[in-house]
Amino acid sequence: MSNWICIDFGTCNSAAAIEIDGAPKLVSPNNLPFFPTVACVLSKDNIVVGQSAEMFRTKCPEHFLQEFKLDIDKELDCNGADYRRVVAAFLKYIKSSAEIENNNTPLDKALITIPAMYTNADKRKEVMRLAALDAGFSEVEFMREPQAAAYHYAYINGSAAAGLSLIYDLGGGTFDPTLIDMTKVNNPVLWGGDVGVKCGGQFFDAAIYKEAQRCAKNMGKPLIRDERLKDYVACRKLKEDLSAQLSSTTLLSNNEYFTLSREELRVLITDRLRLTFDACNTLISTSDKSWDDIERILLVGGSTSMPIVSDMLGKHLASYNANDVRIVRSMKGMNGEYNHKYAVCLGGIAYITKMVFKRSEREEEKVGVVICGNRVCQLKEGTNTFGRANGCDFIFDDTAMSREHFVIDVSCDINGHYEYLLTTMSTSKATTVGILSLDLRYPFTPKNTMLEDGMVIVAGRTKFSMKRIMK
Repeated sequence: MSNWICIDFGTCNSAAAIEIDGAPKLVSPNNLPFFPTVACVLSKDNIVVGQSAEMFRTKCPEHFLQEFKLDIDKELDCNGADYRRVVAAFLKYIKSSAEIENNNTPLDKALITIPAMYTNADKRKEVMRLAALDAGFSEVEFMREPQAAAYHYAYINGSAAAGLSLIYDLGGGTFDPTLIDMTKVNNPVLWGGDVGVKCGGQFFDAAIYKEAQRCAKNMGKPLIRDERLKDYVACRKLKEDLSAQLSSTTLLSNNEYFTLSREELRVLITDRLRLTFDACNTLISTSDKSWDDIERILLVGGSTSMPIVSDMLGKHLASYNANDVRIVRSMKGMNGEYNHKYAVCLGGIAYITKMVFKRSEREEEKVGVVICGNRVCQLKEGTNTFGRANGCDFIFDDTAMSREHFVIDVSCDINGHYEYLLTTMSTSKATTVGILSLDLRYPFTPKNTMLEDGMVIVAGRTKFSMKRIMK
């Protein structure tokens, strides 16, 4: 039995998975497969989290925190508690819930999944690490969310998972598309990705609520402002019901019924969903790929449960004559079923328990180098900066290069191998990696990519070559 837990720390909801008898198992607190990412700070030392905090949403709104994942690096003073303390309380609750399902066996090692765009220097990552240690974990590792989702599919499907996959991650507030090369199913490589497209469950809930407001006003019976949160919950439940039926009805604060059909919901959210398709188009084209090169689209995240998403995505593929691209929402493979809602945490724990896991292998590999002509740039673990500015780790006399053109984050994965994540930093020029163009000037274009041995990097007029070093 493993003493690891994988935690998918989400914007609206979080999830966790452990290993039981050699297989991944989703943690189900209070018979629910997720933990609402909410907290109510009653005092510095009394922080209620998860499902138990929901009852304080309207009673203590000034001390109620939600959707704080992206803000944990900012200052907070809520009844004397900062974000580190809040996150620690939340992770401690997940830890204790998981240990009950682990036959009361302690779980002291945590793998926390993070967005693909987080660099080693991202302060939010450090807050999560310190909070996890405060929560009682003795060891904390990180894995990028799209890679974890890819591992879940690879674990389920084995060698049949090979090929180029598009991770379509639609959560509560953001859409994060990523291209993953799964040629080597035991080592999916992040080809390129973007993050932060404003689309997800909270926007769909808001669209339904706005429509309910409009209908109530037209009836001459407006919704009660003080009951707004309850109406929002009712609208969210209506959205969830429409995943199972073509029409649904709820009762709102004006004591009137509000009915919505799946087709009416589609009209309300079409413009928002088109943003996700535009992001996928740009990611694929700037990666010098076409839709025909994609083997499959892996749906990830709770919002992909909506049939509207799959239907519209299918029509989008048809418009590019890419009908052979498989949309994977649910499927059964050699090792169970693909779970689109919880692919991230299930993939993370599958990696730990089923893939090669030997820390001793780290002794066989040294941190790699970047070669520029006759110059050898020895990378270090952590962040390495490249550009013209004097403060960069590696300075180049190239007027076509930005002052800080790109960074390479070097980290050692939980398998003992070094990973190299290149992120472009230039706001005026692209950074090219192979045939992939990383550019901050345009929306939806890739901003980072994993480096592999031999890859060529171009910044300004300067060329670099990535070189892994084995002992």
